[in-house]
Amino acid sequence: MDAPKSPPNLAQELLRIHRVITRGLTIVLAKGLEFQQGGFPNPNLRQGYADYTHCLTVTLKAHHLAEDEIGFPSLKEKFPQAPFERLSADHQQMETLLNPLMQASANITSEAGGADLTLLLDHLQRVSAIWTPHIQVEEENFTQEAVAAVMDSQEQGRLSVALIKHNQEHSKPASLILPFLLFNLNADDRALMAATAPSVVVKVLVPIVWKNKWARMKPFLLQ
Repeated sequence: MDAPKSPPNLAQELLRIHRVITRGLTIVLAKGLEFQQGGFPNPNLRQGYADYTHCLTVTLKAHHLAEDEIGFPSLKEKFPQAPFERLSADHQQMETLLNPLMQASANITSEAGGADLTLLLDHLQRVSAIWTPHIQVEEENFTQEAVAAVMDSQEQGRLSVALIKHNQEHSKPASLILPFLLFNLNADDRALMAATAPSVVVKVLVPIVWKNKWARMKPFLLQ
């Protein structure tokens, strides 16, 4: 997972977290429909699916909160024409769906969780319908070229560090969330994201100390 240190690149960091969440939504919806039709083959897969869905929900909440509290206030002067009100309104719409999603993902671990799986899939479809056009607007407004034109490397670095710190504070438990982030990315993106974390976390905690905690999510992750 090692990657050479490269200059901060806010636009690419935005794309990477978008890829994590987009893949997470795709997997949870596709696998959830399979389980709705055929049931869970075993308790471990049921728990792995619940853990994966929990991580997706936490990651989405943390990403939007970091944008609303750190990212957007920092970028408004740089991008006066960007539709920040619309983007924040999208966040609020998705937020109303995330707490029920969190509860539903916890409830499906029980044998009587069929109704909760149906509720979870309904909410996920509604989130996905907002998410796809939402990230398109963000990615069109905050391109690598546009960001570089108004922020030098030091400015991007400061904002990047602030966003990462904010996300870490709101992404618990780390033993599930960090593997979720890393293994929903291809090898190249994974290496770049891993480079932002302490080496001991990536080389010791994730693969050794925490391996049994996130093992049940492996069927849903990229290897």
